[in-house]
Amino acid sequence: MQAPTIFRVYSLLTTLIFIISHHYQPNPFQTAFLISTSYSLGLFTSITIYRLYFHRLRAFPGPKLAAITKFWHVWQCRHGKNHLVIEELRQKYGNIIRTGPEELTIIDPSVPLTIDGPKSNCTKAVWYDFLLPEIALNTTRNIAEHDHRRKVWDLGFSSQAMVQYEERVRHHAEILAERIEGLAKEGKPVNVSNWFYFFTFDVMGEFAFGQGFEMLQTEKWHWAVRLLRRAMSLLGPFSAVPWLAQMAFYVVPWMWIVRDWLGMMEWCKERMGERIERHGRGTERRDVAHWLIEYSLKRGSLERDREWLNGDAVTVVIAGSDTIAPTLVFAFYELARDRGLQDRLREELEKVDIYDKGKLAKVGLLTGVIKETLRLWPAVPTGGYRQTPDGGLEIAGAWVPGGVTVVSPRWSLGRLEEAYERADEWIPERWTTRPEMVRDGRGFAPFSQGRFNCVGKALAMSEMRFVIALLVKRFEVGFWGHERGERLVGELRDQFTASPGRLELKFRVRG
Repeated sequence: MQAPTIFRVYSLLTTLIFIISHHYQPNPFQTAFLISTSYSLGLFTSITIYRLYFHRLRAFPGPKLAAITKFWHVWQCRHGKNHLVIEELRQKYGNIIRTGPEELTIIDPSVPLTIDGPKSNCTKAVWYDFLLPEIALNTTRNIAEHDHRRKVWDLGFSSQAMVQYEERVRHHAEILAERIEGLAKEGKPVNVSNWFYFFTFDVMGEFAFGQGFEMLQTEKWHWAVRLLRRAMSLLGPFSAVPWLAQMAFYVVPWMWIVRDWLGMMEWCKERMGERIERHGRGTERRDVAHWLIEYSLKRGSLERDREWLNGDAVTVVIAGSDTIAPTLVFAFYELARDRGLQDRLREELEKVDIYDKGKLAKVGLLTGVIKETLRLWPAVPTGGYRQTPDGGLEIAGAWVPGGVTVVSPRWSLGRLEEAYERADEWIPERWTTRPEMVRDGRGFAPFSQGRFNCVGKALAMSEMRFVIALLVKRFEVGFWGHERGERLVGELRDQFTASPGRLELKFRVRG
């Protein structure tokens, strides 16, 4: 967070050197350049030697350039393929890799429980300062603040509140099915990479602000959502160096990608302001924002809590839509590849009332489809940075000092052959009738665990179950033309959340 200040101080010092040199030297530019370059060369040479030969993480394997600077990682992630970068490093260096001067990537089934489990003393790493000065439940690094705020959020996900949310999910899912049916009857392909995002953002717009984006009705991207999705691409390369993002926010706010991010943040703040103004009116629906605003009003701290409310607005939109949508996209990609399993799933669903949440949750194959999709195609491929406690701790058999950032990417964890038999294959039965195919399930934590687990997990699972059940019962799904998902997988980007490529499917209305 001090990066912009440091930049200003160094810029000022360089300017002062030039001004002083102007009075005493015939060539002030050359003098200022030589002094600044000599200082920088000495500083960075010292840092390089220390990080390579004297640093406490020097014994861990990894690329030498990664040990010197995180800019190496920025360059590797410039195309948004961090999930593949990590996989290549795992093949070369093993399951414990030094991916930064003060960072270890550890790919072992035991890691999620160690760094996130109920007995863990790890905290969130500096990456979570990305939203500052706004702050939210899933970005605050203060454990006491997090635990207090989590209790407020739990009010918004009580059983009473869930009933209202699920009614809206079903309403929007029916609209989605109608739109897909219209395209199917016209003999047109369905770009599910668009339609599932239309659906999830419409739902989350209502949950966050009490008003949807109406993309299912207009059948096109809302400008604010388009802005948000462009802004999320900032997290691809910049996740490796969050301080550089803070530099960009303050130094080059006019740059297009930075402007998109700041514009997205400002738009969410304005919507939360409007939602606060509507609070308490008779026509108001009880959304997540209702409970957050109500809590602040009861404490008389509405104005003091605005940074929390603004940050929570961003959180609920991104976490509730940019994660569910890619899971639905990949689930139908896999169902289109396996028509036999698709038919078996439909047969199981014919026996239950899909509008009964309890009965739908008992359809084992449906839950298996979702869990297997989350394993092989995680919604957050490589994110989830944690910082070890001051005294350090043992992780996957290695002693990790305190204050070290630890990453355990779900993309790689889900592809460990020692954890899953035929790990690269999509086999939902491993979660139902073939449990022996899960050799070590400790690494499967798509919604995280412990105090930092996803507050909306139950709603997300309910939403995905209903949408998949509704569409599988109503349609037969296959690939369109010669399409086999090449663009979907090839254009997949890791920008904290997964951003899949285009996928066109053929939906045929069942008789």
